[in-house]
Amino acid sequence: MPQPKAAQVASAPVFSPNQVICRSPLKGGDELLEALMRLAAAAEPGLDAEAALKAVRQREAAAPTFLSPEVAMPHARVGGISRTLVAIATSASPEGFSFAGAEWPARLVVLAVAPLEAPAAYLRVAAAIARRLEAPGALDDVCSRTSAEDVAAFFAPEGVSLHGNVHAADLMEKPTETLRDTDSVKDAIDRIVATGCPEIPVVDKEGDLVGVASARALLRLCIPDYLLWMEDLSGFSDFQPFETLLRKESHTWLSDITDDDYASVQADGPAIAVAEAMARRGTDTCYVLDGARLVGVVTLPRFLHNVFRD
Repeated sequence: MPQPKAAQVASAPVFSPNQVICRSPLKGGDELLEALMRLAAAAEPGLDAEAALKAVRQREAAAPTFLSPEVAMPHARVGGISRTLVAIATSASPEGFSFAGAEWPARLVVLAVAPLEAPAAYLRVAAAIARRLEAPGALDDVCSRTSAEDVAAFFAPEGVSLHGNVHAADLMEKPTETLRDTDSVKDAIDRIVATGCPEIPVVDKEGDLVGVASARALLRLCIPDYLLWMEDLSGFSDFQPFETLLRKESHTWLSDITDDDYASVQADGPAIAVAEAMARRGTDTCYVLDGARLVGVVTLPRFLHNVFRD
């Protein structure tokens, strides 16, 4: 995920070599979780390991969490602890650890257990791990190390450190749907109908966000302004305004009709700015930008899930 450019703030190490299983011979992900939870409990006497393990299993049963192919991050929030706990395992085998429901095995597993009252705490761990693994060959490097000390040193001399703030980049997903400003209204209608997305971002050839093609904007394009002032439309029995759009949809360009009133924040902006931008504009979608370039999307359901449930 893109990393925030803001200045770093106070941080705290969350794991040491004592919380590392190096080159584990285990194959099953569930068995590995038990071993990692024992290490986390050893680092925090207040942790109820059995209850925490149950919470992690329940969370991961819905959908195993992977930071990237071969990097799993099972996690949960639990009561009784005041800080985020992390335990890490690398696999002794290239085949890695197998997790039920996962599309691929994991060579690196990062267990994160966060306080119940810490919204999006696991995202800080995810961002810290992702920062260290983003370099080419980084995963091979850490998985080839032969001691817990070397694995811990790979992430940082003092272990993984967590930044105090969650940024917009930590909440976002990659855009799955985009349109070009050179596309037609027909292209937008086809895509909205096919995907069910109520709005789709429109970018230029540089990938910069120039507007949004929304079902609402297309509807407004069909309805003449004078109809909006009329209370009685019983005299209109056909779809003539829509027929007019159909005749010209293939040669009406999105650059002429895109909506520029959308919610957006910079990738290094605080997470609260995402909520403020959506609330201010009454929308369920916020676009994450690096300068003008579109790098991610945060939907309101995803925001609520990350803050209140993950």
